[in-house]
Amino acid sequence: MKLLSYNIQACIGSRHYSDYLFGIRKQVAHSPAKDRTLKKIGRFISGFDIVCLQELDLGGRRGGFSSQYDALKKISGFPFGAAQTTRIIPGISQHGNAIFSRYPIDEVEEYRLPGRMKGRGLLVCTIQGHTIANTHLSLYAKMQVRQLELIRDVLHGREKTILAGDFNCRSARPWIQDFANRSELDLITGNSMSTYPSWKPSSDIDHIFASRSISYRNPEVLNVRLSDHLPVQTEFDVLAR
Repeated sequence: MKLLSYNIQACIGSRHYSDYLFGIRKQVAHSPAKDRTLKKIGRFISGFDIVCLQELDLGGRRGGFSSQYDALKKISGFPFGAAQTTRIIPGISQHGNAIFSRYPIDEVEEYRLPGRMKGRGLLVCTIQGHTIANTHLSLYAKMQVRQLELIRDVLHGREKTILAGDFNCRSARPWIQDFANRSELDLITGNSMSTYPSWKPSSDIDHIFASRSISYRNPEVLNVRLSDHLPVQTEFDVLAR
């Protein structure tokens, strides 16, 4: 089973630091370029079995008042999926996370993560007896610690768990290592797997964790530059039936 995790930056497609400043209009308004990027992302993710996406626009102005989740599900051909709205900025954006799956989703859970600024979440799906969790953490270390505590509580006692997402935190940080140890999860990604920024990767902030009972192979960062992040993938010996 091939799993992908990808922060798609709402299809804005930044290619340089200057885009954050000079491309600020893309942060609040729709454009044909975003539709082209969305189609490319949809075709790209179609090659995986389970996909965890962060930073979608689920119906705001910057997404053309239509859901990027719905569009990506149609383009990619995934039969099953779930989406979570994490933050709404009226008249501008509707932030969210999503999980797409080739396998039926038996249960969906949504959690709001604590933070000074609301808008971070955890999306959890039960798929053929496995827990697949997708998250997007705060930029701030103190908030990350609190958010990881909640995630650990949610996932506690689940024997077959895969957790992926944009953690906004390098794997060497002690609170990430502590989370992995206390949750009894393997941190599959490491400091050699930089994902940000996509044009000159220097920070490993997108991660995949898995229960120690789950075998995995070939974790890697993919050189797909459709966002300011690069995607990460790995293969698991689970779920296929």
